[in-house]
Amino acid sequence: MLFKKNSDLSSLSLTKQKPTLLAVVICILASCFYMYEFILQVSPAVMTNQLISDLKLNAITLGTMTAFYYYSYTPMQLPAGFLFDRFGPRRLLTIAILMCALGAFLFSSTTTIATASAGRFMMGMGSSFAFIGTLVLISRWFPSRYFAFLTGLVELMSCIGAIVGETPLTIAVDHWGWRHTILNLAVIGVILGLLIWLIVRDSPEVVSKGHKFQPTSKKGVLHSFRQVAENNQTWFIALYSFMVWAPITAFAALWGIPFLVIAYGISTKAASAACTMIWLAIGIGCPLLGWWSDTVNLRGVPLKFAASLGLIGLIPVIYIPHLPLLWLYICLFLFGLAASGQSLAFGVVKDNNHSSVAGTAMGINNMATVAGGALFQPLIGIFLHFSWNGSYYNGRPFYTLEDYRKAFIILPFCYLIAFLIGKFLIRETHCQQQSNVSL
Repeated sequence: MLFKKNSDLSSLSLTKQKPTLLAVVICILASCFYMYEFILQVSPAVMTNQLISDLKLNAITLGTMTAFYYYSYTPMQLPAGFLFDRFGPRRLLTIAILMCALGAFLFSSTTTIATASAGRFMMGMGSSFAFIGTLVLISRWFPSRYFAFLTGLVELMSCIGAIVGETPLTIAVDHWGWRHTILNLAVIGVILGLLIWLIVRDSPEVVSKGHKFQPTSKKGVLHSFRQVAENNQTWFIALYSFMVWAPITAFAALWGIPFLVIAYGISTKAASAACTMIWLAIGIGCPLLGWWSDTVNLRGVPLKFAASLGLIGLIPVIYIPHLPLLWLYICLFLFGLAASGQSLAFGVVKDNNHSSVAGTAMGINNMATVAGGALFQPLIGIFLHFSWNGSYYNGRPFYTLEDYRKAFIILPFCYLIAFLIGKFLIRETHCQQQSNVSL
């Protein structure tokens, strides 16, 4: 499927060549799209109070509205891979980022929860192409020996986007207001979309020989999906990815900042700065965990270690009162390192499936990874609402520390389940393609 064609291109024209400047620029532009979509993804976390006040929301409606991003993002992960096979990355990435920009514009001008949800839905739809599209371009423009390292750098770009979406975006919201901040992001998206259209090319052959992109057949796509879906390891690994990433989408991308404001008596700006430790840890942890796994020639040990860090880091943040700020930062950093397990899971699912269907396998894994946002953001909102005592502050619902602690109780259990999956269900591959995997 997706990477079958890509590997053919690499073997024919790239294996013995050094990456060109054009290849570097193309992949940087695609990575910038991935960074941009992460800014959009986490942006509601720094404007929850403003959104609640301006749009007359409560915890349930806020969580549901922001989760509309994931309602389109999550199911599009698998067809996104198929569509890249059919139409190529240049056209799809351009259309996708312009859709993100249009969604941001709609969100910035909304006066109702319906149009705000529609804007989030459009942002998620466009963003769903960013990660897989970047991997497609890397696999076509760089020799295969660079793939794992560059994938780690792409993950780092996403974390930079999330960091920008925390403290810098908080400053922007304080200065311009949330509407003008999102509107400016829409303008940035249009500019980036034009650059991608003007510079990005589908493959080196398109540039050097003028070859047109050749799509795969629909029959090949269906066969790829069936083969991957029948492998139970695909689903065990996907469930692990869901469990280690869902707390991130619930805490770091939405509910963590207002919780830290209440729990530690700090400002929104200080809380967003604390949450940047999570994204910083993910950016560092993704390549580090992959390097450790390759060095010891094991997958299971790093997967279990990552899940353990989630328990060690998250429980003190939520349930130990008056945690010193230094220890808060350390625990949030450990929490972020735990989420790096989802990055290693892409290598594990690739080991457990035939190389010709690696794209489909990684698409399913990525779909499971981001599904946590669609489920957990509104779920935490529901838990908060039913714990709420009915009090208001400045015209909006006020949730106490105990309300948050009750709502967050499911988050540590995610890492416990992930640890058990890593220990008992995921097969150790020793970083090798499994011999019993066949077409």
